[in-house]
Amino acid sequence: MNDNLKDKRIPYRWLVLGISWLSYFFITMAWYLMPTLEYQLLNIYNINSAQYSTALTLPFLIAGILAIIGGILADLIGIKRTASMGIIIAGIGIFLRFNTGEFILLLFPMIILGIGVGLIMPNFPKLVSIWFPSEETGLATGIYNTGLMGGISTGLVVAPFLPGWSSGNIIMGIIIILLGIVFFIFVKDAPSHEVISSSSLLEGVNTAVRSKSTRLATLAIFMAMAGMVAFQGALPGGLHKIYGIPMATAGQIASLISYLGIPGSLTLPLIANKLNKRRLFLILLPISFSILMFLTWILGNNTIILWIGTGVAGYLAGGALPLIMEVPTFLPRIENDPVNIQHLGGVSGILTSMMNIGGFLGLPFIVMPIIVNYGYTKGFLMAAILFSLQSLFAMGIQFPD
Repeated sequence: MNDNLKDKRIPYRWLVLGISWLSYFFITMAWYLMPTLEYQLLNIYNINSAQYSTALTLPFLIAGILAIIGGILADLIGIKRTASMGIIIAGIGIFLRFNTGEFILLLFPMIILGIGVGLIMPNFPKLVSIWFPSEETGLATGIYNTGLMGGISTGLVVAPFLPGWSSGNIIMGIIIILLGIVFFIFVKDAPSHEVISSSSLLEGVNTAVRSKSTRLATLAIFMAMAGMVAFQGALPGGLHKIYGIPMATAGQIASLISYLGIPGSLTLPLIANKLNKRRLFLILLPISFSILMFLTWILGNNTIILWIGTGVAGYLAGGALPLIMEVPTFLPRIENDPVNIQHLGGVSGILTSMMNIGGFLGLPFIVMPIIVNYGYTKGFLMAAILFSLQSLFAMGIQFPD
């Protein structure tokens, strides 16, 4: 059957997005088994809280360093090869966490996981831009971000019910590796009727650096992840230690940030795009989340407020990330921006690099030291400030008319 006819008869772009979503979901779910199991992992690997937070966020650092390379590879050899390789590497990292006993036996697999994530993450904005028409990029961006949010939340919830830390990682690793193979078999770089020009090794990155909107979006996403990862990584332990909430329940409460972020990711960007108020939403949503989440923590003795406040805050936060991640997809449509479609790998590489570095630095180097020295309330206040700062940079991002 002719590829063009197949693309017309079957909504192939949704299959591409679906496979990408599943890969993203299972990788982040396996990764975020850790926060709810924090106290078990301290004993399993004979580590302290600082070492735990470093291990949890280390893949962000590795991915941050490699994301630009992942973007460059996407521009040079295509999404199919780059992303499938990254998915398989991430699966190997999760699989290798079955080995326990020493801190290095946790760090090494997390480094491998970070390498895989660094190759994967820059490819999704480019995938959306290539496969989806402009009127669907907001929806598609929101959908693939639900893979991240849903995976994090599911990991927090299912962790206590695993048959065991080692056996759980073996199962998850195998699933992810199989998804990498499926991605390679079924996903194409572009529709058969469309030819995407390749850029030189540094052209995409150099072009991205010249784009004011790209620079501001990278700073915004850095702040967003620094604050969000700090909240999600420390909240289960904080609820358990300060309010006496069982860790399984604390993980379920923390998961609401991402679970309710899924409908937020699907609806709020759609509303913002329909009203042509992307900038306004990107300013108001982070500030609203930060205020509501901090107040919810303060009032954590009230169980009803804790569940409802966390859920509503998660819904609001869910709308912010897709709006930032959509920035690369519409830059080629802005007349005075230097970014063209062949540069999107480099743009996405820089964006995801800063996002991952923010995710790495926020918890162990900014928020956790404040928690250790001054308590959870001051630590979560800093996390809220970090997340809200993305609004400041969003003010200067240029959006299409």
